[in-house]
Amino acid sequence: MLGALLAGPLRAADPEPDLSWLDRATLDRGDVQVLAEPSEHDGVVRMRFAVKVSAPLTRLWDVLKDCPASAEYTPNIVSCRSLETLDDGRAELFTQTIKIAFFVPSFEHVFRLDYHPYTHIGVHRVRGPIDLLDGNWWLVPQDDGAILLMNELGLNVGLPVPRFIVRAAMRREVPKMLLGIRDHSQKPP
Repeated sequence: MLGALLAGPLRAADPEPDLSWLDRATLDRGDVQVLAEPSEHDGVVRMRFAVKVSAPLTRLWDVLKDCPASAEYTPNIVSCRSLETLDDGRAELFTQTIKIAFFVPSFEHVFRLDYHPYTHIGVHRVRGPIDLLDGNWWLVPQDDGAILLMNELGLNVGLPVPRFIVRAAMRREVPKMLLGIRDHSQKPP
């Protein structure tokens, strides 16, 4: 869930994601679509990502919730473990160790996932070195039987790192994560 490493206030209460930015031809080719939202002066980098997944909705949902397994298919996740289940199973706290780049030391952070079966998962910072982490995973069934997996992400790393570097890292790493989730979801359980 590298997606847990990213985000700014992203309308968590919205009942549906914004689909107006999507290019269906890009998604139909199997590519990950990326949109960098306009930069604001709050230090937060906001981006959106989408990919089509040909897997049952419940299988994709289970893969997204299985943070401990994410280290198997997401290059920069070293480990992830559940700390606590909250709200009668509607939320969960995780601690995750990330290694973003060879020149950046690995770090650990705690984040919360809020589950809204089978439509979206909210992602929120709890504690750790990241100043702001807030976002959503969206699962949108398509007419062709596929699932559109979207990730709205934003991040303020809280360090004097230029936003263009954070944006470049997100543009490079988050699509790898989405492709890993897609490929893992499409394998038999």
